[in-house]
Amino acid sequence: MEFEVSAELVGIYLEDAREHLAVLDATLLRLEREGHDPEVAASLLGPLHTLKGNSGMMGFTAVKDYIHRLEEVFARARDGALVLDPAALDRLLEGATALREAVESACAAGTEARDLSPEKAALGVLLDAAAASPAPATPEPARAGKAQEAPAFTPTRSSMVRVDFAKLDHLLNLVGELIVHRTKLGELARQVADIVPGAGPELLASVHQVAGVSTQLQETIMDVRMLPLRHVFERFPRLVRDLARQQGKQVELILQGEDTRVDKAVIDELGEPLVHLIRNAVDHGIEPPAVRAARGKSPTGSILLTAAQESNQVVITLVDDGGGIDAAEVRRRALERGIVRADEALTDREAIQLIFTEGFSTARTITDVSGRGVGLDVVVRSMEQLNGLIEAETIPGAGTKFTLRLPLTLAIITVLMVEVGGAVYALPSGAVVESLRYPKSEVTRIGGRDTLRVRDRIVPLVHLAELFGVSEAGRDDSYAVIVGRGEKRLGLTVGRLRGQQDVVIKALDPVIAEAVIGIAGATILGDGRVVLILDVASLFEGRRARARGRALVEY
Repeated sequence: MEFEVSAELVGIYLEDAREHLAVLDATLLRLEREGHDPEVAASLLGPLHTLKGNSGMMGFTAVKDYIHRLEEVFARARDGALVLDPAALDRLLEGATALREAVESACAAGTEARDLSPEKAALGVLLDAAAASPAPATPEPARAGKAQEAPAFTPTRSSMVRVDFAKLDHLLNLVGELIVHRTKLGELARQVADIVPGAGPELLASVHQVAGVSTQLQETIMDVRMLPLRHVFERFPRLVRDLARQQGKQVELILQGEDTRVDKAVIDELGEPLVHLIRNAVDHGIEPPAVRAARGKSPTGSILLTAAQESNQVVITLVDDGGGIDAAEVRRRALERGIVRADEALTDREAIQLIFTEGFSTARTITDVSGRGVGLDVVVRSMEQLNGLIEAETIPGAGTKFTLRLPLTLAIITVLMVEVGGAVYALPSGAVVESLRYPKSEVTRIGGRDTLRVRDRIVPLVHLAELFGVSEAGRDDSYAVIVGRGEKRLGLTVGRLRGQQDVVIKALDPVIAEAVIGIAGATILGDGRVVLILDVASLFEGRRARARGRALVEY
């Protein structure tokens, strides 16, 4: 049925529908895990009724009719007339997937395209079976001495307001401008106080009040943008269940820290890399039950997904108790693919990080799910877009651990200010491993490029003065900021370190962003100066970018 409604209404319906469908998935998984429970089945009737009404309002007749039949199934389960056994739950989970597809496609196309007839017929089979079984005796006693009365209408008030996220972005930009001018105003107030002493105290006090209010305003806006990671994590139990079924494995997913709050912009980008990691863990991390039993393990494998806030970062770890990654096999496959040279010495830890190389896989046969390493280069790129880092650790036979570190927000980030040739640049602190001062006599030329030994490893150097074409006064020593990408390290030479601070990111014009490598954006300091924010990921890809004609430096 075709209909004409505003895009805003479609968006509101879709967001609400996704929440109800997530409840449906979670409840079905609970029933599958814990067994039939009438009260758990009854808890779905409210969300389904709301979704049915909303779907009817949108003109999605087929969706509404299917949900109506679904309500009947759970009403029978609540009353005890229908027992939701494993076979029934399989049908219901398949139907939930079809229902989600129908809702998504209808909202995208503006008309219903997904045929739900087969899934509706499957619900009819369940209801027919319930009708054929003896009806349970479940009388409902009325209140003694008083006739049942219809409840009086009670108006309700909602404390929630839906706001387009783009409006919050715009509001945050305005607050960023306010903070810049607040700093300028403070400087002007001090100058006026020196010229007109009598006006100084009152003027400075007013500026101080403005500063306090603007800071609270910024913190409030940032808090409004924050959402719990539950919005990402809640989709994974169903994903793990379905993947394990496909692979003939038994896998338990354990979630911790779902209440950790991060910026919605981070949440929107975080789902894809986590899906890749989880798919790899199920497909190639967790062994089949027979293999696990032969190794003295429980037939059921486990995946632990945790999140926690550390300072201005969120740390997400994904740990499986599977077979781990064989470093020797990784070396062999990397050698076959020409990723490393035969004479290149790698530690086991360095070899493991090769799984993040584009197209790398230790799998001899690629499945339709994943291969250990297939898709992990996508994870690296996603983390770079989030100004984050990812690292892998493994114990052969015991399991693998991935650690993701990323900022709580993409709108305001902590940066390390550095000075190069008199100009100031900003480096995202999430990519900075350490900074150090070194004498130039310690720089060694290897393979046509400068390197620096940092404890037990050789780190290639990129001279930012050369990169940006500025002159740096000759000195006997310099500073190197060591940045990381997975296990890789790169040293950025700078003339001076100017400390850390939080800044509001300003995006570059797309034309400029495409033409210039090494710059991720810009920010405005309190004194009005524009400072460029360096794109650390592009510095690691200097050679590849040069081939595209965009590189300013090759390391």
